Amino acid sequence: MSRRRKTGIAALGAGLLVVLVACLWRNDTPPSTPPPPPPAMPGPTRVEAVPAPAPPPVPAAEAPPTPAEAKADPAAPIIDDVTVEKTEVCEGEENLVSVRAHTPDGTDAFLHYAIGGRLGPRVPLRSWIADDGESPKLQIQVFGKNNVMTMVDVPPFTVKQCKPQRMALITSHLRANTWSEFDFEVKLMENPTPGNASFVPFQPRKYEWTFGDGETATTELPSVTHNFEARKQDAMFSNLLVEVKVYGNADEPVLGRASLQLMNPAFEDLATKGVVTLLVQFTPRFPELGSDGVVRQKVRLFHMRDKPVFIHNAQVFKHLVNPTGPSPQQVVDPSSLLGTSIIPPGRGIEFEAKLDTNKDPDVFSMEFTLEGKDSEGLPVRGAYSVMRPPPKPTKEKSDPVLDPMLKEKILAARKLLNKPYVTDEDLWALERQGKFAEINARFANEQAAAKPSDPRDAPPKPGPPPEGPTAAPGTGGEHRPHTPPKPGSR
Repeated sequence: MSRRRKTGIAALGAGLLVVLVACLWRNDTPPSTPPPPPPAMPGPTRVEAVPAPAPPPVPAAEAPPTPAEAKADPAAPIIDDVTVEKTEVCEGEENLVSVRAHTPDGTDAFLHYAIGGRLGPRVPLRSWIADDGESPKLQIQVFGKNNVMTMVDVPPFTVKQCKPQRMALITSHLRANTWSEFDFEVKLMENPTPGNASFVPFQPRKYEWTFGDGETATTELPSVTHNFEARKQDAMFSNLLVEVKVYGNADEPVLGRASLQLMNPAFEDLATKGVVTLLVQFTPRFPELGSDGVVRQKVRLFHMRDKPVFIHNAQVFKHLVNPTGPSPQQVVDPSSLLGTSIIPPGRGIEFEAKLDTNKDPDVFSMEFTLEGKDSEGLPVRGAYSVMRPPPKPTKEKSDPVLDPMLKEKILAARKLLNKPYVTDEDLWALERQGKFAEINARFANEQAAAKPSDPRDAPPKPGPPPEGPTAAPGTGGEHRPHTPPKPGSR
């Protein structure tokens, strides 16, 4: 056999072997996987392009569960009902949103709420259309014990591009050195229709107030003071809806509302610490030094239990002006301080606390701590103090009042109240009563007259803001809640 024939037979055998292997490979390989290319044959061959095998599919990452799918806290509050007072409102118009909820573990006493960022289960919301034309997205948050929370959206309502003809805006602030006494003020705003020559400004003549605790008041001025001390403290928070109806000549009253959420210290201490707390009220609210060098304040001690409590121990701590160590303390008989050792329910007891600055010239304040038991054996604790008031200002030791309008108001207040010194709180009270209306109008006219006639003239640089409630109408300052004033005098 020739060499060429042997080579052909060998090539043919190799080819048959390749075909046999390829057939077996096709039978063992899943249909979805393309077969591999055959090995190259000897001699010149035509190479075909074979597609590469597709990579195995990559499993998609699992998406995180949506809030609805997330595992809810079993102790989270359950929202029973949400109601919206109006289906459509103008921009800035009140719309009362109310929510009812309960807890699955029976701890409803710890529930508290936030609606659209305002606190309370009944909140009068005011909404404005955003710059992009969208209505606001508001949410309701209900908190339970340990602040576990449930959140839902406020049901949608339409905010129209209009303004209510009149609005009554309530602001409030807690009076200094109290825990339950609030000042309320209402501002009436009008939005007359442009070009309406028959528009008659609203002239308020009386204000009817409802405080949400069963108490009411009627005033001729747009302000009132109310004490929520007598409210029930059977929950962590008291939720109150304060309302005022402003009556004018013959028109329908203008309604204003504000939600108020107050923490109840008596419930908190009893529920979280098992302690009955003694509450304190001072008269006057700030210490005053008498002409004999003695500070005297009436102290009222009371509690929220329905039976008497009994005081067994009392201590006195004398805090020095320049202490060099721990404050000296002394154990005393409770009856010598209180006049009794039993504090009945209701208004409790009243007595006078004293600090004799002649006898104790180095003492800044005296602190009194009380301990005892209630009728069920629960511990009772409380404390009160009487302190030396800060020195009165003099020409040598005082900061001069630079604002001319504020200075004029201080001088007018001294004359109106017949007092050598007046506090920021005195000024605010007189401002609310309209006693400074003439001063405000005169300074407003002077400022308007002092404006440059040419708009190209640069206005004068603004100075420091005036102290106290002297924001001019229209600046927005009168619509913000007042912060409690700091103790002091002018």
